[in-house]
Amino acid sequence: MNQSERALILGAGINGVAIARELLLNDMPVTIVEQGDLSQGATSKSSRLIHGGLRYLEYGDFSLVSESVHERGILLNLAPHLVKPLRFAIPLSHRISGIPSSGLRFLSGFRVPGAAWLTSRFNFSSERGLYLVDIGLTLYDWFASKGNLPRHSVHNVGETGLPQINADKFRWMACYSDAQMRFPERFVVALLHDCQRIAREKGIDFKLLTYHQVLLKDRTAQIHRLGADAQTTEEFIPTVIINASGACGDLTMEQIKVPSPRLMGGTKGSHIITFHRGLREVLGEQAIYSEASDGRLVFILPFGDSTLIGTTDVRVEGNPLDVTATPEELNYLVDMVNMVFPQVELTLDDINLHYSGVRPLPYQPEGKAASISRDHTLNDTEGPSGWIVTLVGGKLTSWRAFAEMVSERILRKLGKSYFSQSKTRLVPGAEGYPQTEDIFKAEVDRLAEKYQLPSESILSLWTLQGTHLEEILDSIAEFSPELIRGTSLPRQYVLWTIKHEWVETLGDLVERRLMLVFAETLTEETLRDLADCLVDAGKVLPDQVSDLIQSYQTHLDHFYGKAVVST
Repeated sequence: MNQSERALILGAGINGVAIARELLLNDMPVTIVEQGDLSQGATSKSSRLIHGGLRYLEYGDFSLVSESVHERGILLNLAPHLVKPLRFAIPLSHRISGIPSSGLRFLSGFRVPGAAWLTSRFNFSSERGLYLVDIGLTLYDWFASKGNLPRHSVHNVGETGLPQINADKFRWMACYSDAQMRFPERFVVALLHDCQRIAREKGIDFKLLTYHQVLLKDRTAQIHRLGADAQTTEEFIPTVIINASGACGDLTMEQIKVPSPRLMGGTKGSHIITFHRGLREVLGEQAIYSEASDGRLVFILPFGDSTLIGTTDVRVEGNPLDVTATPEELNYLVDMVNMVFPQVELTLDDINLHYSGVRPLPYQPEGKAASISRDHTLNDTEGPSGWIVTLVGGKLTSWRAFAEMVSERILRKLGKSYFSQSKTRLVPGAEGYPQTEDIFKAEVDRLAEKYQLPSESILSLWTLQGTHLEEILDSIAEFSPELIRGTSLPRQYVLWTIKHEWVETLGDLVERRLMLVFAETLTEETLRDLADCLVDAGKVLPDQVSDLIQSYQTHLDHFYGKAVVST
């Protein structure tokens, strides 16, 4: 392909990065420009699930369910270090309830005239009963029939080995299989490492510019670093501009001064994380997918040593990056947990942190938020500023399929051949992944001895890097086992991360590279050591460290409700 042809991608969330990877695999140079950090939007604010969308069956989104369960199977094979199978249980109280209301949701999904009116007119019970759920899960199993996850099963409450849910309210549990991506932030970094590898192998250009902004002058893209002077970092005429800025898609079009109808109508989803030991014990290693008081289905998920609960679904306006969880949402999620596990007696004080993000959904001014399609589409704009493709919708599960669709459409329009290669290309860190638990434990022991690190450190690093870990540590000259205080992470690994994983700020490290925001305790000592690493890397001046730590603590409190422990 002509090297003068280049795609400009606006946004470095999972969809933007996946498209970059797909285009590079098809020999097209790519520049990604991101106004903030990687994954700072919906990618890092999701429920962290790779799922087929069981709920979408009620709205007739069969093609989305089919695509999602297919992609789930691909990801379990291509990224076993980052995507793990997870068994879910749906608590059920009645045998036959919910059929009329679910049927109307199904009809409204197909836009049948009058279905929405009937849903609001008649007070049908929305609670889903055993027969309805069993039918839905049978259909779900059929869509996933080519996968290797266990099929659904139905159990009486109180059976051994299942979550200890409220026996006074629930009589059965319907169990089924999906998957969890605990750290999608790390997944995006792994895809970017692969982009670099592909570009080297093919001898084509790939650039990622975070904390930069694009201005269009006719068809020329002028790229400036934010917070710096007005000097242009880079300037070129892109073959195509891909607006992959998620829920910020409309704001991006305004910023580059390209007229466009409103495309985005995202809804806010808030989550909470708690280290309540009693909740984690009664949940076990399975997840709960249960109806809250308003009929919305909410997850209670094992999340390492903690529990992740979410999500809400609230229409919002304004900048999607400014949203936070409201007290009403926090109470809603806590109440839902106590309905399922009353013996736990969860309170607001048990919340270790919360986070909130906006789904990049299509604009739909009327109807319930839950009824807005979760499928993905494209919007093309062609004019004086050139060809711009805006991504609308998309899910964490379907990033690869969405990237294929976008890339094929672009290359076909350019008269180029498109070849799908990502279905079988391992995500970095998956190569030679241990096939059994015994092999994995032996590998951890070997690496711990080789680098003179505690097993806990190797496990933490493995969670971040998979089998890529040994190559990274081997590349560090005169490796030292000295740890960042309050963590199990080697200081030299952190310095490697800053240099090789596009780190600019303290938040980049804590929230989206080292994943320390999800640790039960985050200390001032830890922040100071990390800030000192940024100083050593030339990202921060020594006299800025104290103010940096203070302002970052304010940020954590506002957006996460996360307390930093004084030391």
